[in-house]
Amino acid sequence: MTEKQVTKWLGMLCIISGVTRIGMTPSSILWGSDSTPELLCGLIACILMSFTTLVTFTVQAKETGVTGFITAIAITIGNIITTAMLWSSFASVQPLINPDGLLFTVSRFVSLIGMTGGTLVFTFLTFRARVYPHWVPGLLVLMLISMILPVEDNKYFAFFWGLTYVGMGYCIWADKLNRRSAIEETKSQAM
Repeated sequence: MTEKQVTKWLGMLCIISGVTRIGMTPSSILWGSDSTPELLCGLIACILMSFTTLVTFTVQAKETGVTGFITAIAITIGNIITTAMLWSSFASVQPLINPDGLLFTVSRFVSLIGMTGGTLVFTFLTFRARVYPHWVPGLLVLMLISMILPVEDNKYFAFFWGLTYVGMGYCIWADKLNRRSAIEETKSQAM
């Protein structure tokens, strides 16, 4: 299997992880916040997003550089920590009660900083790199804005988060990426 095929299949996993994340919103509306179906969708999505976030960086690695890599790692670490927190909800005797304590608070803080801060910088780098179509950074901005919607339990954030991954995954899977930098390099070498 070639590198291009692996990247393409990781793009498909990115779509699947986004659809799974989107599943949290209707689960939350139908069965309530922190219900088993919602947490299960979140757990599966976090596991998949832990793997697929790196492919969203690798397709624009040349354009985003070390900073892009650091943001992808920060988002991945945030997803891994969130996965652990969701798993602890399943493993606890009373899953509807969020655990208290210093470890949980620090974990939530690190996860929030990693994912939110990483996504903010990743959005800027993605817009500047121009590898993805312009609507992908738009989805990233929409996702960040949806974090502050005045909706009880922020039920719609998961929808926009998943939609962003579906959009990036689609661009990777369907090869809708702008290879402008490669084209410009070829032209400049020819001159």
